[in-house]
This record gives sequence, C-alpha cells and structure tokens, in this order.
Amino acid sequence: MRKIFTMVLATALSALSYAQSDADALRYSMLEFGGTARSLGSGNAYGALGGDMSSASMNPAGLGIYRSSEFGISTRLLSIDASASYYGNTTSDNRYDFALSNAGFVFANVNKGRERATNAWVGGAFALTYNHIADFNSAVTYSGFNEHSSLLDTYVSYLNAGAGTAPGDVYDADPFGAGLAWDTYLINPMPLDSMHYFSEIADGRVQQTKSITTNGGINEFSIAFAGNYGNRLYIGGAIGIPHIRYVQSYVYSEEDVQNEHPNFNSFALTDVSETYGTGINAKIGLIYRINDYLRLGAAAHTPTLYGMSDAYFSSMSSDVASGTYSTESPIGEYNYELVTPWRVSGSAAVTLKNIGFISAEYEFVDYSEAAYNFNRTYDAGDLSYESTVNTNIDTKYGTASNIRFGAELMYDVFRFRGGYIMSSTPFNEGIAAQDADFSRNTYTAGIGIKEESFFIDFGFSHTTTNEYDIEYLYDNGSGVNEGASINRSLNNFLLSFGFRF
Repeated sequence: MRKIFTMVLATALSALSYAQSDADALRYSMLEFGGTARSLGSGNAYGALGGDMSSASMNPAGLGIYRSSEFGISTRLLSIDASASYYGNTTSDNRYDFALSNAGFVFANVNKGRERATNAWVGGAFALTYNHIADFNSAVTYSGFNEHSSLLDTYVSYLNAGAGTAPGDVYDADPFGAGLAWDTYLINPMPLDSMHYFSEIADGRVQQTKSITTNGGINEFSIAFAGNYGNRLYIGGAIGIPHIRYVQSYVYSEEDVQNEHPNFNSFALTDVSETYGTGINAKIGLIYRINDYLRLGAAAHTPTLYGMSDAYFSSMSSDVASGTYSTESPIGEYNYELVTPWRVSGSAAVTLKNIGFISAEYEFVDYSEAAYNFNRTYDAGDLSYESTVNTNIDTKYGTASNIRFGAELMYDVFRFRGGYIMSSTPFNEGIAAQDADFSRNTYTAGIGIKEESFFIDFGFSHTTTNEYDIEYLYDNGSGVNEGASINRSLNNFLLSFGFRF
C-alpha cells in the first residue's frame, strides 16, 4: 500500500489542479533550451564555445566571441507523440506545433588595432535576443475499465467528512467538483440523512476516459553584454525576462458500458485552465581560452521571480435515469508569485582549427528550491496552503544533473553536427511512479552552411520521456486506483538563417 501511495505522489505535469501545486512549480522550472539550429544540432553544449545567439540564455560570455555583428532567426516544427497505458489498455495520440524558436541581434565591436591583442580589453558585444526555453504542447488520451472506484467516490467522501454537509452548502463547498456532481444528480442525499450522500455509481465498474490537450511554453527576451579581455578571457552578463503561457483543457468521462448501474448511463467533466506569468532573472558567465585548442566555461543563472495569474473553469454533464443535466462552475481567478531554482553549469570544449570541435557541459539544479508566495493579502487560508505546497516541493523534488555533449565537423563551408543530452529525474528517490520519473534522453543532429556574410543551419532533436497522470486518488479498501503511464516522444525540427555585418 505504501508503495502505491508513493507512486501517486508523482502525479503530475499533465494533472490539472485548481490550487497551484508542486507539479506546476516543477513544470515552470524544467527548461529545454531551443535556441538556434546550430546549438541544438550540437546538443546545446555551447557553454565553452560561444559565438552563437543562444548564448544569451545559457552562458552570456559566449557573446564575447563575436567578431562581427549578426542578425538571426530560427523557426521550429515540433512533432509530439504520446502513448498511454491505463488499466491494461493502450492508446496513442500525436500533434504538431510550428513557432519561432530564436531571433535577435548581436552588435559586436573589436577595438581597431587590437584584433590579436593578448592583454587589456579587445572588444565586446551587446545582444537583444528571444529564445524559446520550454515547450508545453502535447495531447494524450487514455481509457480503461475501472472495476473498483469512480471519481464520484472522492466527492462523496469529501461531503461526508465530519458531520457531513448541508444540501444548501454542497455547491459552495466545492463549485469545481462535488457541487457540479450535485447539480447534475450524480450524487444525492441519503434517504434518512440529508447531511450525507451516496453516488449513483456503486463500486466503480465503469469505463473511464480522459483526453488532455496542453499549449504554450516559456519564451525569454534577454538583454546581454559580454567583453573580450586579451582574446583569452570572455565575461558576460544578461537580464532575462521570461514569459509563461500555459493553457490546459481536458475532458474526463465515465460510462456504464456494461449496463450494471440502473440509474446511471454516463457523465463528463470538462476543465479548462490558463496560466500566464512574466518574470525576471540574471545570468553571469565566463569562458577562458587556455590555448588554441582548449576552452573552459562556467555560468550561473539566478532564480526567476514570476508574477503569475491563473484563470480556470469547469463544466459537467450527466445522463441518468431521471434525464440529462448540465451545469457550470464560476470562473476562478488567482494571482500569486513563484520563484524557480538557481542553475549553475560548467563546460569544456576542444577546438581544432578548420576541423571542428568536441564539447561537454554539466548543469546542476535543485528543484526543491522552487517556492510559492501566496500571501499578498495575508489571508490565513492562503498562508496555510502556501506552507503545504512548499513542503510538498521540498519533499518530492531534489537535485538533478543535466549533461550535454556535442560535436561539429567542418568541411569547406559545410558543418556536420551531432549531440546527446541527458536530463536526470527531478524526483527524490522513491517518489516517481514506476519508471515515470520525467527524466529525458535527447539525441541531436544537424547540418549547416557557413559563408563569410551569411549562414543557414538545420537542426533536429529526438527526445523521449516517461510521465504519469492520475485523475483522482481513492482507496476503497482493496487498493488505490491506477493512473496512466505515458510515454512521450518529441521530434524537434529547427531551421536557422542569418547574416553578419
């Protein structure tokens, strides 16, 4: 039993919560730098290399490598495939998304006569960039026959707790769940006790189906500076202004497919939520060129402070013996703050003139450092829930290591690239559901043409990850209901072009 309860703690990124949850904090803390096709093709292992526009969101010191100014733009096509297993049944979904991945200007200056200087300041760069740093687009459906419980059981348990709930208070007690089921005659008062309730679905044995669609991502606008000291040391800093957009909608339904419930045929619950947030952070970094072949890099990203805004809405429809019914919740709104964790990285690259490079980068992040601030009005309920959620973050999440490898081979004006990214699980040991630990493995490849005044690059990445989703948690004495194991596969196609001046 303890193992099952541990598994359901991993409920997460795809699970909707009307109160801001630890899963939401994790979602907005796990970043995937999209950047340019050049960077992606080499596994985004550019921390010690620089000379790429995506440096503004990774290691801003890399902008100091520039010798000429540059304008660039990158577009992406994302293909998302999801396979879900639920009560022995497997279903598949896929969707596509087309968007801007990177764009910006780098204005570089090298002091006249100091192009090959080995001391003092040689020059520097100023950059205005846009980078796509996280993607939330997905679609998944799962369906299976639950022999033991129903979502309605959780509503009944909530209303029957303690001395029960008066009929006139049911809707206000839970206007996004139990109140909807009450208005659609899915739960009703006991014949001799109006303070307690029963469900029209006894002991489960219904077909349960859930379809989830999510949209959005995190896009960051950066203002970055970098300097070149003696063609040996490159130092940079950036102010990042990320913007979150996350829209999720799902439809959850239960149906009496075997005609076992005399007063119930089906019901459907629809939930829609929208989250928007704007934040601010700072990044500092350096690159040191030990010799013509070896470079070392390091960077630190401060926590991002987000001002967040949520809006959410629910509706429910039912088909029962007495007829068909439908009802809606009010529109919920809530404003709050979120702080994401520090990130630090170290990197190294071996470069061979007119041949190419090999690079590696290690990034460390402690997801337990994410935290909410709900106490804008110092409401006692907000403060209590803030403490609960932040404690859940500390308990469930821990340190993670992200390792990136990349390589590039030069042949005349052509560039051939490959890379690998390993992102470890954000969960503490024993928390993740089975193998659904949200770790990611990414393989990358790319090709490009680099001329003196322009470039064209194509990059590709293939990412796999395992997740877990559960609609509700209920133990009827024989065990907790199952959730769905979800295997995701993401294919990212990136095209970049730009010119130097």
